[in-house]
Amino acid sequence: MAENLNDPAASSLMETAAPPAGILVSGHFTQPFGYQTYRSQGTRDWLITFTLSGEGEYRLKDSRFRCIEGDMVILPPGTPHDYRTPEGCVWEFVWAHFVPLPHWSAWLTLPQEPGACTRMHLEAGARQERARAAFARLLRDSLELDFYKRQLSLNAMEEILLVLAEMQSRRTGSALDPRVEEIWSYLSQHRKEPHSLERLAARVALSPSRLSHLFKEQVGESIMEALLRLRLSHAARLLEHTSLQITEIAEEVGFHSPFYFTKQFTARYGSSPSHYRKERQRTLENENEGALPESSGEKPIV
Repeated sequence: MAENLNDPAASSLMETAAPPAGILVSGHFTQPFGYQTYRSQGTRDWLITFTLSGEGEYRLKDSRFRCIEGDMVILPPGTPHDYRTPEGCVWEFVWAHFVPLPHWSAWLTLPQEPGACTRMHLEAGARQERARAAFARLLRDSLELDFYKRQLSLNAMEEILLVLAEMQSRRTGSALDPRVEEIWSYLSQHRKEPHSLERLAARVALSPSRLSHLFKEQVGESIMEALLRLRLSHAARLLEHTSLQITEIAEEVGFHSPFYFTKQFTARYGSSPSHYRKERQRTLENENEGALPESSGEKPIV
């Protein structure tokens, strides 16, 4: 077996299919030795796993590590990954594929290890119990077809990310600068409007160069990159939950050119807005029909 994704032997591993990129897909697995998930190109969405008991092993581009009870691992979109249950172990974990809501992005700027993953350990106690309870609600509510249950599952995912962000803030003693937080909140609430670095800087009494440097330092991307991500994330939700035309959605999220919107959306999500909508509608129709795939002896998708 390949030691990591740079090993030539990795090409012989069987690719694991990923769930269709959606707002939130989750599950709870208890897997013995022999379980493995391998994706040489990663996935289009974010992936988080939380180990409840036993041990799992990750083999990423530049690192290899085991995760134990209380370990949370987060993989950004497009991160190649190979994880499995080590020999002699049983790995119990919960997982979720998710597309962040616009205002979650600041909480996803967590420290990364080689291989672009984030790994954080929650010690036994109140914080770990809170994460377990939030995942339990997420798993329960995400299976429901009711709109409000779906929103509750998103609330649970948000709570999990807040637990991690709060833990990191206490560990480093460095929460977001209030001026960066103000700009982030303003962009989240005014995605549709045109923005300039000069006007945003004036809003928090900073020079454009100082705000630009501070924002990228703390958030991990430029202001305009963050704004683009906010707009496209909101567009994905509108495609899934409304019947608005593509041109209307482009306008609603701040794009004056439907062509440019389609180009940017396709670059981020790997499919055009119309194809993304069709795939999400097909998925929702299957859910409404209660259509779950029959067991075929294949390894479960996560």
